Amino acid sequence: MSQFALITGCGSGIGRALALEFASRGVRTIATARQPSALKELAELHKNIVPMDVDVQESESILALKKQVEQITGGHLHYLVNNAGIHYASTGTDIDTAKVQELFNVNVVAVMSMVREFAPLLIAAKGVIVQIGSVTRAVPAIWQGPYNATKAALSQYSKTLRLELEPFGVRVVEVVTGYVQSNILRNGLHAPSDSRYLPIKDHIETLKAQGNKTGMPAATYARRVANQVTRANPPHEFWDGGGAWVMFLIVSVLPSWLSQRIWRSYFKLDLLRARR
Repeated sequence: MSQFALITGCGSGIGRALALEFASRGVRTIATARQPSALKELAELHKNIVPMDVDVQESESILALKKQVEQITGGHLHYLVNNAGIHYASTGTDIDTAKVQELFNVNVVAVMSMVREFAPLLIAAKGVIVQIGSVTRAVPAIWQGPYNATKAALSQYSKTLRLELEPFGVRVVEVVTGYVQSNILRNGLHAPSDSRYLPIKDHIETLKAQGNKTGMPAATYARRVANQVTRANPPHEFWDGGGAWVMFLIVSVLPSWLSQRIWRSYFKLDLLRARR
């Protein structure tokens, strides 16, 4: 019997790499993105890839996708990979609340909507839900507090969902992701002209650029993710991507006062203290 995977956010980066990886393993892979044009080339790269467009913020779009997926899979879905996400970089005192609402809609609410609609297909196949999370669920990366909050919310939701779906044979795996070469960090930092944080803006931009440049290649990350989630007994969560294990040690082993000192130095926050 063929296996089926549904992956969101396949227009570029991690999602694109995941679609190719699952397809290469013989999994019939339904690769989705908001813009169909982004999937045309992807579909030509492997016969197991089925491109479909969906706007995960729109309930009607998700329902239309569900009908198509039911027809293709016969009502059985083995993998739901919730990868679609957006990034918004702002300090807590400078946020645009409309941007924050959109951020939560895509990174959290849309995931919940996808799970709600595709749960019957996953239960039928005793499948796996793969949540592409982030180390920022635990790392207080400054200038992106709202984004960090979405990943913390996703993590707690995933823990609860794991318990709720366990009686029905569905596994939930959270991938706690470090730096991966992708387009999610391509947008700059939001900062009004009177922001208190302008003295360190260039430094934070440099950290973002370095992280993307030296991060794990998306294809390598996708292979490692697929290796974990296709196991007979996949882990509840695992940390992967550039710098993931270093950050795991900092947030999990060190006392909070020491980790706070490390982050303060890393982000050069003492420059702000000197200017107040």
